[in-house]
Amino acid sequence: MEWSFGFDWRALGDPVSEGRRVWEWIQRVRPLHPSLDLWRPTADSRQEAEQSPPVTQDYLLQYIRDAQATSRFPDFGLAPAFSGQIGQGNKLELSFNMPNPGNDGIGLMIGEALGAALDASEDLADTLMHTTATIFAPNTIGALSRKGHPVRNLNRDGPYPFLYVPGWKMFFASDSPHYQRATQLATRTAPVANGAIFTFGTPDTYPTILNQW
Repeated sequence: MEWSFGFDWRALGDPVSEGRRVWEWIQRVRPLHPSLDLWRPTADSRQEAEQSPPVTQDYLLQYIRDAQATSRFPDFGLAPAFSGQIGQGNKLELSFNMPNPGNDGIGLMIGEALGAALDASEDLADTLMHTTATIFAPNTIGALSRKGHPVRNLNRDGPYPFLYVPGWKMFFASDSPHYQRATQLATRTAPVANGAIFTFGTPDTYPTILNQW
């Protein structure tokens, strides 16, 4: 199945210094799965991607500097790298000062190989969540979500109160107004960093549980 992953956090510095934390995250997740080991720059063509050398910290930080310099606004996003097999890999997305000033975010569009591994291993899902929450503290919210579920009827039900993608596993900060309700609905809670990772049932059942919010 297809999965997506995202985390938002409160920035401790400027985008370039936060980029150093992104680089630390890349190093920490590389051993988790073979498709996370090699990271290459995003490219306009398959041939260009194949010929590109692996991403370095200097490359990543310069990519962030360039994106910041060319943005007309303090908030900006970029997709600097991918890992895994070309055309089927994991795409890294970063955002800075979004949705609010001082809030940064990381996203991973998960490819086939890592998605299959997540289908098979809850331990992998837990480790990915825990590693990310530890590196980007203080975090605000995060989620590991499986695609393919029915889309929520926003006209009838409105958005989720936490205003984020619903996930099988989610992070909420302990000072979040949603922390208590997450505790009530979760089937498992694991404290980490400045909050906790909440598991809501299974990859099949979590939308039903979160719809009780």
